[in-house]
Amino acid sequence: MRIACIVLAAGKSTRFGANKLLAPLVDRLLLEHTLEAIPLPCFSQVVAVVSDPEVETLCRRHGVKTVAYQGGPQSQSIRLGLEAIQDADGCLFVLGDQPLCSSDSIRRLVSDFQAQPKAVHRLAYQGQPSSPTLFPARLFPALKKLTGEHGGMAAVGDAPVWYTEAAGPQELWDADTPEKLSRIQQYLQAHP
Repeated sequence: MRIACIVLAAGKSTRFGANKLLAPLVDRLLLEHTLEAIPLPCFSQVVAVVSDPEVETLCRRHGVKTVAYQGGPQSQSIRLGLEAIQDADGCLFVLGDQPLCSSDSIRRLVSDFQAQPKAVHRLAYQGQPSSPTLFPARLFPALKKLTGEHGGMAAVGDAPVWYTEAAGPQELWDADTPEKLSRIQQYLQAHP
C-alpha cells in the first residue's frame, strides 16, 4: 500500500505575528521538530506545501520535497499538495506547527489505515480529534474541490472516520500564538 504525506507549511502566521515555523523551540526551529517526527520510510512520498524560502530550504534539508504556494485559502494548499503526489492509496496531512506529534502516533495512524483503508483516520486524545489526518484516495477528488478556508474534514461526507489515540494531549497542541508556543516550549523543557 502506497501512502503519501503532505506537510502543510505555508500558513500566514497572522495570529503569531511572524513565521511561527521558523521560531526557535528549545534546540532547533519549530518546523524541524515536526519534520523529524515524520517516519519517512512509512511513506511512498513526502511533500511540503511552502510559501517561505527559508521554510523551503529547511524542508529540503530534511529530505522533503516542496511545492510553492503563492498564498490564498487553506483549500488551495490542500489542492497543491495533492497535485504534487502520485499513485497513492492514501495521504496523511501533517500540520507544520504541531511539533509534539510523535513518530509513534504517525506510525499507528498509518497502521490503522492499512487495516481499514476505506476510512479517514484522525489523531485524537480522549475524544478530542485533531491532526494529522489520513484520507483514502477515493476522497482526493472531493479534497481537490474544497474552496475557501475549509479543511479536509469538509470533504469527508459519509466516509467512516476512525480515531487513533495519541499518547497525550500535547500531541494535539499547535503553535498558533506566541502563548501556545511558550506552552510547547515549557513542555519540552520539562520532558527532555
